[in-house]
Amino acid sequence: MQHFSHPHQLHDVSTTVSVSHNKNLPCFGCKLPLSGGTCYGCSACNFYLHKFCFDHPQSAYFVDSHPKHTVGLLYPPSCQGAPCDACSEPCNGFTYNCTLCEFNVHANCAAFLHADPNNDRDRYASIFFKQKVSEIKTLKSQLDSFMKQKQESEEEEAYALQRLREQELSRRRQNMYTLQMMNSAASMNAMGRIGQ
Repeated sequence: MQHFSHPHQLHDVSTTVSVSHNKNLPCFGCKLPLSGGTCYGCSACNFYLHKFCFDHPQSAYFVDSHPKHTVGLLYPPSCQGAPCDACSEPCNGFTYNCTLCEFNVHANCAAFLHADPNNDRDRYASIFFKQKVSEIKTLKSQLDSFMKQKQESEEEEAYALQRLREQELSRRRQNMYTLQMMNSAASMNAMGRIGQ
């Protein structure tokens, strides 16, 4: 079977993956390990996809989160680096993208965000996912704030230490200058006694 993200034919490699060390290989679409479930792959290229990732449509319309335009499914490297609008993590696998609005969402995040509201399991998974994403965003914001405060504190500490070093250096210079002046005065007194 053919997938738009790969030039070669893909084959069902589920049994090969589950019985070998290959179960730790990442899926090209979501970057998660292949362990368990149906997978398709091109062994020659080490290209693998979960069936779930294989089945993502190439375009979609998200009524709730992006009602303005249809979004297209991008795949690496054309979608790497931009943050996902659902979970804020960098996009590095299949990503739905709207170039007009700079909207990006991981394909798997989109699957949770746009679950069937009439299906109890999908609705529960979507609510759970949104709650976890909210918690993660809050924790990430708190961590960012903490790291910023820590960096500012370290910068203030480094500045204070630099000021102490400069003050110590200034004190030493003053002491050396005073000592030189005392030595000069002593030398002049000695010379004055010699001249008498």
